[in-house]
Amino acid sequence: MGSITIHIRLNEDIRYTPSPLVRQGDAVTFKLEDVPYAAEVRFPDGTCLSTPGPYELDGNSLLLSSSLQTVAATAAEGQYPFTVTIFDGSSTSTSLRVGGQHEVKKGGIDVSTEPPKDPEKK
Repeated sequence: MGSITIHIRLNEDIRYTPSPLVRQGDAVTFKLEDVPYAAEVRFPDGTCLSTPGPYELDGNSLLLSSSLQTVAATAAEGQYPFTVTIFDGSSTSTSLRVGGQHEVKKGGIDVSTEPPKDPEKK
């Protein structure tokens, strides 16, 4: 089983290590980096992850600045777009974050049901 990290930073595009390609059972970590605010990750069209979300992150807490999830064993092959909303810190409750400043980023996870390629074979 593999794993990817989705790096979320202010004023930058979302980055993936090693790539946005995952397989069933893989680990996916959403990670805020140098973001001193709260953020929320949502899959508006359905998720490939075992826990549907949304996932709340908090850049002020080392423990809450990342969220480890697992690709569902039943996830269908395809693309799963998500949005990350970074709030400006003007409120502390998700329900109160409606009118504040925020930055919205878009990303996606690409699920493959193909087995990983063996680097030994050519």
